[in-house]
Amino acid sequence: MSARLRQLWTFCAVGLGCFVLGLAVLLGLGELAGMNYLLAYVLSFIVSNLAGYLLNARFTFGVGSNHGGAARYMAVNMALVCVSTAILKLLVDGLGIWYVTAAIVMAAFNAPVGYLAQRLFTYRVGLGSRPA
Repeated sequence: MSARLRQLWTFCAVGLGCFVLGLAVLLGLGELAGMNYLLAYVLSFIVSNLAGYLLNARFTFGVGSNHGGAARYMAVNMALVCVSTAILKLLVDGLGIWYVTAAIVMAAFNAPVGYLAQRLFTYRVGLGSRPA
């Protein structure tokens, strides 16, 4: 298996773990605490993506965490959460899809977009360079 493919698989494994964490937070806040689904989604997104930053820095990209990387990671994720929340609202309020199902759809959208954005901007691993 090539280093790039191994990196993608590691990113996906970290993403799956963070997805489960985020879904647990979303369900806990939305169903158990009765929080508005949009606020619960944003908070679950932040929690799962913070975990994702730390795990991907160490295990996927092998670059370690730092303040600059964390700032870039949060900037990318703020853009993703804004777009995702708007689409989530459309799916839930406009199409009547359950918010948890809509969040799963958004996770499928965010995975490839997030991988490319984090690879290029956060961890600064160019598409033409060899992964760590």
